[in-house]
Amino acid sequence: MRIIIDTEKERIILPKNFFTQLDKINKILEEGGLKEKKYTAETYIKEQFEKVIKNTMLRPEDKVVK
Repeated sequence: MRIIIDTEKERIILPKNFFTQLDKINKILEEGGLKEKKYTAETYIKEQFEKVIKNTMLRPEDKVVK
């Protein structure tokens, strides 16, 4: 899922399907027995940001090798 951080307007722009995807993630967590963990938009974005900030910053034209 691609999330845009707009530093000029100081906002985070979410894709149209963000909340649908977030509901699916929360449903999977609940079905997996993690009823105490439920994401809000803010908690999900903060957790994902903490993960990705550790990676190298890339430009759109950079090739990603996994």
